[in-house]
Amino acid sequence: MIGTSFPEYVFIRISIFLLQYTTPICLVYLLTLTAVVGVGGALKSWTSKVAIGYSILDALYALFIYYPYSRRLKQAAEHPPLLPRAKRWALFIRCLDNVPDINSYLHMWFLKANESDIRIDNVREFISWAFFDRHTGNETAAELEELDEYLVEIKRRINYSLEPGRGKAKSLRLTLDEIEVRYRSVVWYFIIGIVDLLTHFQLSYRGFQYYAQPKPHSHSVIPVRLQSVFPKRRSVSQLSYWYRPHTAKDKLPLVFLHGIGVGLWPYTRYLSYLNETAVEDDQIGIIAVEYLPVSTRLTNAPLSHEEFLAQITLLLDAHGWEQFAVICHSYGSVLAGHMVKSPSLSPRIQSIILVDPVCILLHLPHVAYNFTRRKPRRANEYLLWYFASMDLGVAHCLARHFFWKDNIAWKEDLKQIVEKPSTDGGIDSANRLNKPRLRRVVVCLAQRDLIVDTPTVLQYLVNDGDWVSTDGVLGESSPVGTRQPVAKLEGDHFEHDGIEVIWFDGLDHAQIFDGKNTSARLAAATHRSCALSPAEIEAI
Repeated sequence: MIGTSFPEYVFIRISIFLLQYTTPICLVYLLTLTAVVGVGGALKSWTSKVAIGYSILDALYALFIYYPYSRRLKQAAEHPPLLPRAKRWALFIRCLDNVPDINSYLHMWFLKANESDIRIDNVREFISWAFFDRHTGNETAAELEELDEYLVEIKRRINYSLEPGRGKAKSLRLTLDEIEVRYRSVVWYFIIGIVDLLTHFQLSYRGFQYYAQPKPHSHSVIPVRLQSVFPKRRSVSQLSYWYRPHTAKDKLPLVFLHGIGVGLWPYTRYLSYLNETAVEDDQIGIIAVEYLPVSTRLTNAPLSHEEFLAQITLLLDAHGWEQFAVICHSYGSVLAGHMVKSPSLSPRIQSIILVDPVCILLHLPHVAYNFTRRKPRRANEYLLWYFASMDLGVAHCLARHFFWKDNIAWKEDLKQIVEKPSTDGGIDSANRLNKPRLRRVVVCLAQRDLIVDTPTVLQYLVNDGDWVSTDGVLGESSPVGTRQPVAKLEGDHFEHDGIEVIWFDGLDHAQIFDGKNTSARLAAATHRSCALSPAEIEAI
């Protein structure tokens, strides 16, 4: 993630312009050259030949690849089954109980509209999406009654009166709204291909082994991945990944789940640090999963969370990993959240590290608004907007395959190990005394995260009780519209109720992986999380 300086702003704006308008630039150049030296002279120039060739290539790419893929954006989302009414109400109340400021909550979900423009019918429309996954107008009598109950509860909590009727405000309804993207020329996918190869060489040099997707799946990825054409190894699942054998007897192996971006390239420094000084028989095993739908590539539709769990279980079983730790970054926290809530995988995850997690307090509007609706102003915001939010694959994944009710993770989900039902219909031995087993949890948060409201997430993780207003949390004012618990926090390391939080002062989203010192600090935290006690070693 770049910073917010003026030179970085100029660089990112020029980069976006060139990637978006490469072909028009080439055509303007050809027309200008022709006007100056004539058609014959223009055709003799090697630069004009390159411009013509590139323009033809980009036109073919747009005609046969980009626009056919973009048709998927018109398809409706296939929402998961609705929760039963009682569970839906319980989730609604739990969400409201974890809203620091209900007025600001509505303000941001309604794209920062004026309070006078947010009326009862607007809020009903928003709730209909948030908890029923649909437009208004097709509710049953029971659902209308339930919606009215939700409205009564919201009106009870806000400090102004919701007027009847419909105002001008429009709410953010991620899976129902039209999807907005920005074109990028074919040269962008050549750059991604080069980054792909650099990642391959770096990880191979560091002792990782590449497992390509099975042929039917690897051939559907654009740009074509050269390492998948004739690989030494193929994955037993639909997921490609990098593998490093586990040799340490007193540590857990590690599953790594990356975030939205260009794949594993930003994480190579961190992955290299993990075993940099370890001897041959003390290496932490690593499975670094490649989740291509969020890696700025054109791929098949993302896996449902049930399909993802099935596929990752296949590759874990193929390597015989019965117990392991998980580290995830950003969007990867959504995938990790499904893993810790899975009855089959949860007992196998003994430790989890979440870096810049988006799954915690996902009912708050910050992640959805900052990623998909914010108008960029600074360099880092333009980087996020064009290269992530407006990417064809990423936008499709988030707008048609990202369901907040499924993806949200509460701190209890992260801590408590879900026990498998035993063969006699009870619960396995560790939970027979109604004492749930707990896993180690580490959460790494960046102070200046441009996606996640990290001060609020921090306060949620390390405090209990009511939310009240404070200022100056962790050295600066909290984001406008948020409220925090009473406790004033200082320092960069916190522990509360089994959750360890590491605070990275002055850093933005993903910058934890950029610096040498912060990567080393994260690697040290990973080693602590993977370490096994003598009793745990004996149990294994």
